[in-house]
Amino acid sequence: MRRFRNLVKNHTSVFVFAALAAGILCVVMTGYVIFSNIGAIGGFISGVTRVLSPVIIGLVTAYIIDPLAMVFEDKVLRKMKNGKTRRTLSVLIALIIVLALLGLFVGTLIPSLISSISMLIDNAESYYETVEDVAEKINGIGFGLNIDLKAIENSVNNMLGNLVNNLSDNLSSVLNTTKNIGASLVNALLGVILAVYFLFSKKSLLSALERLRRAVWTPKQYEEKTRFWNRCNDIFTQYIGCNLIDALIIGMATAVFMLALGMPYAPLVAFVVGVANLIPTFGPIIGAVVGALLLVLVKPAYALWFLVFTVAIQILDAYVIKPRLFSSSFGISAVLTLVSITVGSNLFGIVGVLLAIPVAAILSFVYDERLIPWLEKKTSDRAVKTPAPASPEPAGEAETKE
Repeated sequence: MRRFRNLVKNHTSVFVFAALAAGILCVVMTGYVIFSNIGAIGGFISGVTRVLSPVIIGLVTAYIIDPLAMVFEDKVLRKMKNGKTRRTLSVLIALIIVLALLGLFVGTLIPSLISSISMLIDNAESYYETVEDVAEKINGIGFGLNIDLKAIENSVNNMLGNLVNNLSDNLSSVLNTTKNIGASLVNALLGVILAVYFLFSKKSLLSALERLRRAVWTPKQYEEKTRFWNRCNDIFTQYIGCNLIDALIIGMATAVFMLALGMPYAPLVAFVVGVANLIPTFGPIIGAVVGALLLVLVKPAYALWFLVFTVAIQILDAYVIKPRLFSSSFGISAVLTLVSITVGSNLFGIVGVLLAIPVAAILSFVYDERLIPWLEKKTSDRAVKTPAPASPEPAGEAETKE
């Protein structure tokens, strides 16, 4: 045993190097196994997500509706003594409000959208004539441009003809798509039903989760992790709620402006602008381009005034509305915002774009308040444990000792 200790003591650097090499080798092998089977792993995750999709939809729906129920539970009905009754009434009121808003949306906005789309289809021929006149003027001016609308029209017609001809050959794909849409609607309905049960059972579910957390973690770990999850919840709740309110304000302002000037397609354009405003950074640009393209076919002046209004409302939104809605800044830089949006869109599509900013805010919070303090503590502990090097004795004192 003593020999082994002496061996370890004399060859500590060798053992450390071997352990480090073994760790790196394990990481490399693990990464190779994961990337070589990425397709199977992705298929497994996709299958699990498909099976659990009603539960996921239910949890997300309940998470979005719960803040509204909490407002009634903590503010409006706070004088009620029975907590269970107060919670039940709060959930019922929140569900009634959400259903009423959905009914108002379906009953008011959907017919207007259908009317705007029908008008757009009916006026397609006149729009084509407008585009043809503009193309002829551009060709007459010159600049080396030669726009051949006939060739473009023939290409579009050929593409549509090929699509119709191949429709019978792709009938199975159409049926599978229809089946997937039906399954998605069923999952959405089941998710809404589960959301109602989650909302009513919130207290019992959280109580069971709290018991599990207290059983697994020490009191100090429990408090730290509870603060962390509360902070994450505040970030997500604030971001989702304030973005929905902001999109509603921008959409309604756009509709009022277009109706006041007598512009067509006001419900359709306002809806597109409001939904696009949910997308961070690039959303307002998408809404402005779509609205301008629709209006320029009717009257170019409409498109010009619409773009001027869009720039003005976006400046007002950036410097007045959003700072008021978001009482506390997320504290992330513009570069991190763009990177998170790009990575989120590539990994998770539109969902990744919508959740890119709150996820980036949470990662920034973890980096600033968890990772950096932990690394600083580790560095200070190493500095305390490492003895300071002994200072060399002066030459005079060494000669005296001799």
